[in-house]
Amino acid sequence: MFDVSIEDAIPPAFLYSLLALIVAYHIFAPLCSTVKQQSWILTTISSAAMSLSSLPLFFLYVGSRGDLRGIRSTLWTESTSRFFQAYLVTDLLMGVIYYRSKVNLLTGWIHHTIYIFIVEYACRQGWSHLFALSAVMEAPTFLLAIASLNPRFRSDVVFAMSFFATRIVLHVVLCVSMVASRHHVANDSYGPGLIMACIFPLHAYWFYGCLKGFVKRAKSPKPQPVSQGTVTASGFTSLRARSWMLPRRRGSLRQAVHVWDRLELRKAAGRFRDVQRRLRASIPAAREHVYAYVGLERPPSGEPQQTGAKTESSF
Repeated sequence: MFDVSIEDAIPPAFLYSLLALIVAYHIFAPLCSTVKQQSWILTTISSAAMSLSSLPLFFLYVGSRGDLRGIRSTLWTESTSRFFQAYLVTDLLMGVIYYRSKVNLLTGWIHHTIYIFIVEYACRQGWSHLFALSAVMEAPTFLLAIASLNPRFRSDVVFAMSFFATRIVLHVVLCVSMVASRHHVANDSYGPGLIMACIFPLHAYWFYGCLKGFVKRAKSPKPQPVSQGTVTASGFTSLRARSWMLPRRRGSLRQAVHVWDRLELRKAAGRFRDVQRRLRASIPAAREHVYAYVGLERPPSGEPQQTGAKTESSF
C-alpha cells in the first residue's frame, strides 16, 4: 500500500549511528563507577566526533576569511548531521533506561528535542554543511564531558576560554556570515541566521552561569591543609603522619644511642651523679651552721640537732 523503503523513512547514516552509539554505551558503561559517569559516555563520544568532523570545514572557513561560499553540502556533512541527530535520540533513550536522574528538563528533554528537529530541518533544506561547520562549537562540550569522566582532566579556565571563543564569539560571527551570505549558502533564506540567533541566548545563559561559578569559588574560603603530626577533630593523629614520623624517630634514637656510646657519656653521667650526691650531702650541714650563726633558724628546745643524713633526705 505504501511504497516507502526503510532507507527513505530512516536515513542509513542515522540508523547506523544509532546502533553504533548503543553498542558503544554498553561497552564503556561497565567501566564507569557512578551513574554520572555513565551519563557522560555518549556526550563524550558525540562531542569528540562532531568537533573533529567540523575541523576541515572550520579551517576552510577561516582560510577564506569568513566566506561561506566555498562550503557546500556533501555526503560527509549529511552523515555528520545525522550522527548528531542519532546521538540526541540515543542519549534520551539510554537516559530513560539507565540514568534517568541525570536527564533534566532543560538540557535534556527540551534541548535534545529541539535539536532533533533543527537537524532534520537543516538536512531537508540542504543546509547540512552549515550545521556541520557549527559543530566546532562542541569542543567545550568535549572538555566538560571528559572532565566528568575523569576529574584529572578538569580545567575551569580552559573550559571557560573555549566556551567563550566558540559559543559566544564564533557563534556571533557565524550568525552574521549566514545572514550576509544567505543568497549563496541558504537560497536567500534567513533561516540559518534566525536559528543561530535563537540559540545564542541559551549559550549566553550558560556562559553567565560559568562566570557565576568562578565568582562563587573565588569567594569561598579554601580549606586549610592539615599539617603532619597535628591532631584531627576526632582527637587522633592521622595514620599517614604516624607512618611518616616513626621511621625518623627510630633513626634519631639509634643515632643518639650510637653517639652516647662513642663519647662514653654513661661513665661521665655516673661521675656526675656521684659529685651531685656528695654536694647535696655537704650543703645541709653547712646551711645549719650558717643559720645557727646568724640566728635565723634555731631548733626547738628539747629537740635534738638534725644530722646530715636526715637533712639530706628532707632537702
